[in-house]
Amino acid sequence: MLAAFSMVWGAARAVDVASPAQPPGAASGIDIGAVHAQAHESASRKALKKTDKRLTAKRIFRSAQSELVIGRHELEAAGPVGGAAQALAQSPGVRVVSTGAVGAQRAAISVNGIEQGWGGLQGLTANGLLAVTFDGVPMNNPGSGLWATPQIPEMSLISGINVIYGPGDPDSRWYDSLGGTIGFIPVQPTKRAGADFGVTFGDYGTQGFHFAMRTGLHDGYSAVLAAGTTQSNDYIQSQEDGFANPSHDQAIFGKVVKLLAHGSVGLGAYVAQSQSYRPAFIPLTPIAGLTVNGFTSTGASIPGPLYSETTSGYYGGIPFSIWHKQVVNATYLVYMPVDLEFSPITTFHDTLWYRHGNRLHNHYNDFNQGADNLFEYNNPHTATMGDKAVFDFALPRNRVAVGGYYLYSVYNTRNAFYNPQVTSPSGIAYTYSYPADYRSGYFYQNFAAAFLQDRIAIVRGLSATPGVRVAYFGTTYANNAATDFPQANPAYDPETQPDSSTTFVKAEPSLDIRYQWTRNLSLYAQTSTAYQNPEVGGGGGPYQQLPSSALVPTEGRYDTAGVHVLVRHSGAARDFRLNLDYYHLSVTNQFITVTTSNGSAIEATGDSLYQGVNLSSQDNPIGGLHVFGNLGYERAHYVNYTTGGVAFAGLAVPYVPKETLTAGASYRYFDRGIVYDPKLWTTFTGSQNIFNNQSGTPSSQTLPAYNIWNASFGVTVPVGTTGGHADKMQIVLSVLNLLNKRFNEYAYVTSGGYLGGNSAGATLGYPGAPRTYYVSANFHF
Repeated sequence: MLAAFSMVWGAARAVDVASPAQPPGAASGIDIGAVHAQAHESASRKALKKTDKRLTAKRIFRSAQSELVIGRHELEAAGPVGGAAQALAQSPGVRVVSTGAVGAQRAAISVNGIEQGWGGLQGLTANGLLAVTFDGVPMNNPGSGLWATPQIPEMSLISGINVIYGPGDPDSRWYDSLGGTIGFIPVQPTKRAGADFGVTFGDYGTQGFHFAMRTGLHDGYSAVLAAGTTQSNDYIQSQEDGFANPSHDQAIFGKVVKLLAHGSVGLGAYVAQSQSYRPAFIPLTPIAGLTVNGFTSTGASIPGPLYSETTSGYYGGIPFSIWHKQVVNATYLVYMPVDLEFSPITTFHDTLWYRHGNRLHNHYNDFNQGADNLFEYNNPHTATMGDKAVFDFALPRNRVAVGGYYLYSVYNTRNAFYNPQVTSPSGIAYTYSYPADYRSGYFYQNFAAAFLQDRIAIVRGLSATPGVRVAYFGTTYANNAATDFPQANPAYDPETQPDSSTTFVKAEPSLDIRYQWTRNLSLYAQTSTAYQNPEVGGGGGPYQQLPSSALVPTEGRYDTAGVHVLVRHSGAARDFRLNLDYYHLSVTNQFITVTTSNGSAIEATGDSLYQGVNLSSQDNPIGGLHVFGNLGYERAHYVNYTTGGVAFAGLAVPYVPKETLTAGASYRYFDRGIVYDPKLWTTFTGSQNIFNNQSGTPSSQTLPAYNIWNASFGVTVPVGTTGGHADKMQIVLSVLNLLNKRFNEYAYVTSGGYLGGNSAGATLGYPGAPRTYYVSANFHF
C-alpha cells in the first residue's frame, strides 16, 4: 500500500512541479479561461474542505452548546510523543492519569468528572460515559462503553480534537455520549500535494518517526497517507534489575476522497497497535515487612529494600521476575463517508463502518508466591459494524435534521488466572486450560437510534432547536466459558447468572436556545436527557453476577448555559475566542465497579451530581504572539451511594479535581529568513478526593494539587522550493515538567489484596513524570 501510494504521490508532485509559469511578455489582459479555472479551483477547495469534520471557531460561535476544538497550538503542548490522553489535557475540565509519557501507555481521562479509559485504577465513577470518535466513527466498545487511549497513540496523525460537553444535539449523539463526545480528526486530503516527515529523540530511550503524504486534488480525487511509530522506556524503572517497562506503538491512516458534481464519497482505513508494560502501584510511604521482592509462599518477607516512593526510589518499580504486566491494544477500522446534495435544500450524509478491537493483558504476579493468580491471560475482543444516515433540510426559517444509526456488536470477555506450581483441592495443577479463576462471556448487542431536530429562526438573532431521539439498546448475554475452557472447573467461573437478554427503549428530548446579542457575542442555553446501556464486562456486574431483571439504563440530565465570543481584526483582538459555560449534570442508576486482586469485581450503585464552570480562551494579540488559557471549576458528590446495603449519600465523587487550568504563550518571530518559536505553558490540577478500596467507599483523604511547567524552543529554516511553494525544516527542543516537580497524579487506599502482607489501609499511587527532554526534526514539503 505504501509503495503504490508513493507512486501516486510522486506523479502528483511531478504534475505540480511541471506546471508552466506565465512566459515573459505574455498578455496581461483578463483570461476568461483562467477565471473559470480559478472559480473551479475555489469550488473544489470548498467542496474538499466540507469533508473535514474538525470544528472551526465560526461553527462554535454559531452553535448553541458547549464545545471547543483543540487545535495546533494545544496539540503541540502535549509534547512530541504524547498520545491522545496528553492532548486532551489541554482542554478545561479534563483530568488525565497515565503511567507513562507516551501514547502507547494506557490512561484514564475525565471530562467534567465523567470518566473514560482505564489503567487498573480503582474507584472510577461514571466510567465509559464519554463517546470517542475517529473522523466521525465511534470507537467505544458498545458493551463496556470503554475506549482505550492507546488506540490513538500517534498524535502526528491528528489535525485537531473536537470536544462536545454533555450529550449534545441528537444529530451528533452516540450510544455513549451521556457525558460528552470527543472527536479525533485525522489529517485530511488537501487541494495541494505535499509531505511531512519527522523524527523525535528523547529521554528514556525515546525514538519516534512519522510521515504524511498528500496527493493533492486531481480529476476530483485527493488522498492522504500518514503513519507513525514510537518506542520508549517508562520513567518508572526497577532499581533492582533495571527493568524499564518498555513500550512501542505504530499507527497508519489512509483516506481518499472523490468529489462528485454534487457531493463527495470517501474511503478511510486506520490501524493502530500499542504494547507497553504497566508499572505496579507504589506505596507512598514504607509498609513494615513489604519489600520490592514481596513474600514467600508462607508469608515471610523476602529481603530487599522496602517498597515505597521514599525507600526504593520515587520512580522505582518491582523487578521483572517478581511482577510485570504487558498490555497490548489493537484496533482496525474501515469506513466510507458519503455526502450528497440532492437539491439546494436537501443534503444526505451517510457513514458505513466496521471496527475490530483486540486487547491483551499478559500479567505475571509472583509478589505473593504461591498465589493462584501467578499468571493472568486476558484477551477480550470486540467487533462492531454499523451505519449512520442523516438528511438535512435547509428550509427558509428551519434547519431540519432527521436520521439515525444502527450497529451490531459482539464482545467477548475472555480471561484466565492460573499458577502451574499450585494445585487445586482436587489435586490438579492450575493451568490456562484448568484456571483457578476464569470467564468467557459473550455479549451480542443491537443498538439503534432515530432522531429529529429542527433549528427554528424565531426572530433575527434568536433561534431554538427542539429535538428528540429515540434510543434502542438490545443485549443478549451468553456464558460460553464451558465451551472456551472445556477442562475448567465450573465452580471457578464467577459468572453465576444464566444466559439472558434485555431490551430498553428510551426517548431523549432536548432543547437549545441561542441569541446573538452582538456581532461578536452570543448567548446560549441547552437542556437534554440521554441514556446509556448498563456497562458490561469483567468477571462481575450486570448480566454476569447481577440478574438482568434488575437492570435499568443509566440516565443523564444535562443543563448548561454559556457565552461564545469571537472577535477578529479589532485592535489586540486579532483572533480572540472565548467560551464560558455553566453546567449541571445529574447521573442516575450508575454502576460503580471495584476490582479485587484476583480479577473479580464487586458492584455499588448510586446517583451523582456534577456542577461547574468552564472557561476557554485564546488570541493572537500582537505580532507573532499566541496566548491561550483554559479553566475549569467543579464540585461533584453522590446524591445516593449504596454498597453492602449501606448508603453513603453526600460523599464527594473521587478523582474529580476541584480546579483545572492550562495556560500558555508562544511567540513566533523572523530574523534573516529563520523563524524562531519559543513556548511556555503550565498545567494545574486541583486537589481531589481518592477512593478507599478497604471500605469500598469514597475517602475523605485527598490527593494534593500540583502544577507543572513546560517549555519548548523551535527553529524553522527554509530548505528550498517545490512547485512554487516553500519547503522548510523545523527543529524543536521540548522540556516537560521543566522544574522537575515530584507529585502523585493518582492514589487510592488499598484493601491489602494488591500487595499482601499488612498493606491493608496503606495508600498506593502513581507518581507523575519527572523532567523529560525531547528533540524533534520535522521536514515540510
